[in-house]
Amino acid sequence: MPFIAFNKSTEPAAPDDLRINSAAVLYVEASPPDLVGRTLIHMLGQGGTVNAVTESIGTVVSTLGGLVGFRRHYLAPPPEDGASTVYVQTANVSYIRPNLPLAPEFWYLKFVDGSELRVADPLPSEL
Repeated sequence: MPFIAFNKSTEPAAPDDLRINSAAVLYVEASPPDLVGRTLIHMLGQGGTVNAVTESIGTVVSTLGGLVGFRRHYLAPPPEDGASTVYVQTANVSYIRPNLPLAPEFWYLKFVDGSELRVADPLPSEL
């Protein structure tokens, strides 16, 4: 299991190192502008806790490798800049199901730790 180091975002800024098991990543997404950090890393078993890092989303995605991009679905109005892209480690997805009985405007990704993520239709061609 390869461990990858990132610079953890803290307020106030501190030289903090975060080493993660790349196989335990659920998904990554860009951090909203009102939060500290540039990228959020969601890990297996962390629930609502996320790891905010100073590296850009592009750097994190390319360093981890093997992630698939999805458009996130929001039940509330989407952010001002539109639907965000989340990059998912598909090896940690248990199953995907559509939002039925309605037309599949969105899908549920159920992860191996029991957490869920809603993504917009259509699904990426990699699935």
